[in-house]
Amino acid sequence: MALDIRLLQRRLKELKCYAGRIDGIWGRNTEKAVCTFQKNTGLDPDGIVGPKTLAALNIQRPDLDSSVATAAELVKISYTVNKQGVEAVNKTLKQDHGVWITSQCPVKGVEAYLLNNRCLLVPGSNSFWDYAKFNFRLLNLGMPRLGFGSRNKTKGFGRGTAPPDKNGIIWHQGFLTHANHISKWIGNNPEHWPRLVVGHSLGAASAQILSTIWTAPSIGFAAPRILKSKAPSTYRNLSLSICRTDDLVCRFPRGFERLGASRTLIHKSPRKGLNHNMAAYIDAMHNRISGLGIPDHWAP
Repeated sequence: MALDIRLLQRRLKELKCYAGRIDGIWGRNTEKAVCTFQKNTGLDPDGIVGPKTLAALNIQRPDLDSSVATAAELVKISYTVNKQGVEAVNKTLKQDHGVWITSQCPVKGVEAYLLNNRCLLVPGSNSFWDYAKFNFRLLNLGMPRLGFGSRNKTKGFGRGTAPPDKNGIIWHQGFLTHANHISKWIGNNPEHWPRLVVGHSLGAASAQILSTIWTAPSIGFAAPRILKSKAPSTYRNLSLSICRTDDLVCRFPRGFERLGASRTLIHKSPRKGLNHNMAAYIDAMHNRISGLGIPDHWAP
């Protein structure tokens, strides 16, 4: 269930913060009204309707759809934003799923879209440029390396926080760099942290990493391997990675592993080809063999 905008507008109008029409459309006037209410109640006036703002408005927090099938459809739609634009994609999202994009990562080559229900969609590479920039930077040789350090959740992670192998763990530096851009964009305020991360390919690599930062569940399709461990991992198993057996991309890098739970996806009628895009994964989800242990919902 997404946030009911009509309910929000009615509540803001009752509080004399909103003077527009009750039309159920999230627009500039509604956002300004939210900021006004936040200022009046001593909250950060960022226009984001998070848990504290909802509580102050006495509105129930919208639930997340933790369906794996829905996650697959949403991340597939996210690939169309760079061609169709946010406004056009939001029409599809609202019509089919009752959600919409409220903000997007401003970093070039890093696609990530935050929905109104605090679900973060992270598609994979949409050009050779961003594929080469992040997928090929395995160890970042000759350059500063990223690590988690103390993993202080209020600080996230960044350049020089700690050697990646401090605890016997070596991180894929390109994937860590991609996730770091998204983490910095979202910021350090827990009020703004996503409640679910859904990704594909490069986005599925970031989803595994970001779930440990925000302590949020993540669902990744065609998930690459992101770390090499010499010691037992202490990171929480909040991530679910789903990989087709005939998707060669999921086998790399050699010697690395995924974080969290990993499930194998086997199509009833295996097909030749790369089988790496979201259309191939959705097809396999609908036509998979039984007994694979892939959950209908992911809410660890």
